[in-house]
Amino acid sequence: MSSVKLKYLFLILSVIFGPINLKAQSEVQFSTYIDVGENNASEGVFIRTAGFGMYRVNKFNIKAGAQIDLISPGNKVLTGTLLQFERELSVKEFPFQIQGLYLCSPFSELIHEHNWGILGKIQRKHFTYKLGTNFRTYRVTPKAERDYNILSGDKVNEKWNLMYLLSYNLKPVENNWNIGITLTNIDQFIINQETNPVLNLNGKYRASSSVTLFSELWYKSAGALNISVNYFGFFIRTGLIWKIDLEK
Repeated sequence: MSSVKLKYLFLILSVIFGPINLKAQSEVQFSTYIDVGENNASEGVFIRTAGFGMYRVNKFNIKAGAQIDLISPGNKVLTGTLLQFERELSVKEFPFQIQGLYLCSPFSELIHEHNWGILGKIQRKHFTYKLGTNFRTYRVTPKAERDYNILSGDKVNEKWNLMYLLSYNLKPVENNWNIGITLTNIDQFIINQETNPVLNLNGKYRASSSVTLFSELWYKSAGALNISVNYFGFFIRTGLIWKIDLEK
């Protein structure tokens, strides 16, 4: 890992971690979902699934996950990994969260995409806001270097890409059921270009104190913030979240 990336990682972690009181309430959360949809690059219907584990203590949590393609035009099975940190903070009784993330998208045998990012998150009764930046790197794989005689270490870097999210929920966030709409360029394992936001209609139902079911309809256009706008694709996501309170 380069010294520049280490510098960014240490900066993110130093902001997020802060002091941790291990006597506070802790919680483990597991979640999974399945996506079914199609787009202009999928050559028909695609199906993928993902799983996550999260551990929360105090006002800090760490989350890790992976995505697997079940049906897709590519020959890769593992198509995404995620590591995310979040810390709740407050300035003059104004609460907010800071998130740091690392995404790896090994979407082909020739090129892998890596993203490092940091976001600020504000949660209100009906609205959620996120704003941040990420550093994206497209790196040629060792296989491509061998097969095509590419110089070792060839890569393309994108710096200070914008990440954003604006979400509205009909009910307060803590309600047992909810429906909402989200405009964003961020998903679990992908960060779109700023000009390609995705529209997300979503609903959730808390079946018990520990289990929540959710469903989402995602629609993506190509060049939504450009002069010309075209359809790109959609998918439906359904899944569940299971929480375990370790203090009980």
